[in-house]
Formats: sequence, structure tokens, C-alpha cells
Amino acid sequence: MTERNLTQELLYTNYIDMENGDDIESIDYRSLIHILTELMSRIEKLEKINKENLSLLNLVEKQKND
Repeated sequence: MTERNLTQELLYTNYIDMENGDDIESIDYRSLIHILTELMSRIEKLEKINKENLSLLNLVEKQKND
């Protein structure tokens, strides 16, 4: 499994305003959308593989019972 640095991928920044005491955090939403799209694609691939494996398993079970 690849090591990922999501803080870096999301271009996360944290700015501490010393004058007003406010913390400002931000991320790049295009990066977030890219990560979510990639994740959804991987999930869809896994679902397809799982469905194919279940079909094969059912076929093997059916052949065993015949």
C-alpha cells in the first residue's frame, strides 16, 4: 500500500493570526474532489471484482452439487 500525505495532497494550510488570535484553515477543494473521485473509482472496481468472484464461487458451488 502506498503511503499518502493527505495534508500535502489537499494543499492544507493553517494560518495563525497573531493579531486577532484567529486560526484560518484551508484546503484546495479541487484536490479533495480528485481524491474522492479516485476513491469512488477504486470502490467501483472492487465491487466489480467482488461481483465476479461471487459469480465464480456460485458456479463452483453449483458444479459441486451436480
